[in-house]
Amino acid sequence: MLDGATEEALLAVDLYNQPRQPRRLEGFFVHMHLAWLYLLHAEFKRDGIDFRYRLPSRRFERVDGEPKTWDLQKSVSQKWPDGGPVRANLELTIALRNKIEHRYHEAVGVATAGYAQALLLNFEDELTTSFGPKASLGEVLRFPIFVGELTPLGEARISELQDDLPKGTRDFLTHFESGLDDSITNDQRYEFRITLVPQLGPKQSADRALTFVRESDLNDEERAALEVLGRTGSVVVREQVRAVVGAGLMKPRVVAARVQERIPFKFHMGHFITAWHALGCRPRDGDPHPERTDEKYCIYDVNHRDYLYKPAFVDKVVRETSTAEKFESFIGRPAEPKPPAG
Repeated sequence: MLDGATEEALLAVDLYNQPRQPRRLEGFFVHMHLAWLYLLHAEFKRDGIDFRYRLPSRRFERVDGEPKTWDLQKSVSQKWPDGGPVRANLELTIALRNKIEHRYHEAVGVATAGYAQALLLNFEDELTTSFGPKASLGEVLRFPIFVGELTPLGEARISELQDDLPKGTRDFLTHFESGLDDSITNDQRYEFRITLVPQLGPKQSADRALTFVRESDLNDEERAALEVLGRTGSVVVREQVRAVVGAGLMKPRVVAARVQERIPFKFHMGHFITAWHALGCRPRDGDPHPERTDEKYCIYDVNHRDYLYKPAFVDKVVRETSTAEKFESFIGRPAEPKPPAG
């Protein structure tokens, strides 16, 4: 079972890292879920836990003459009965696997990259915690060579793909996360997000091309700096600066429209004003320091004397207004359903 688990995980990663492999994202999820199933079954077998389904008569339920064993959903609920980020990540990707539309394959891949990475890292952690360091995949898996957001054109293409994400998938992700606590959605075991910073200075003999800095190894000052870097989305690149004004930023009416697209309720400018007041992400009109914003959500445009909002602001408002109860609690007035399309 353990050998089967590692073989499935390696196959999953191999598929994911082949740019021209058709349906590579679907293949990754399918094989990673098989890897998780075999791993959990191996743990259950080692620990003497009977993972076979039984009928009300207590006889084994059988398929083609063989006892039917717990599927992944059942195994996950038994492994983590109290929930948590690892279980949430698995349940999200299990549900997401059946919603991937082939024509939007790359857009969905961009939107779910953090969940896919967490799925693999959680597997490695569970594998080595349960069966020791010799079971690790670390010696055969490496950080892939890629372009993506390391080049201006690659970053622009990824932004286009994010906009192409089908409404059904976007709504699914919003609805799924609306029921999760922030402590789970902000946990890297649920969605793994990183900021890449090129290493400068002379190379030392012990240097590696990639060094991962764990939050637990940082002091308070370093952790604060890392949080600022994460909020601003800054990427340090040693090259001539090419200014692009307002890239990825939105004006208020665009924000209101984006939120309304993603929730089942009417969302107008009055709601938008209430939202930024509730989040406290910018000073009120007339404040002598308009630049003192929460840079995670918005920035002050000194030339136009107004505010521009980031996708994170839209995501946060969508999470806070995704149900009628949340909408009324956050906005302070009842939600009004949108009229049916057409």
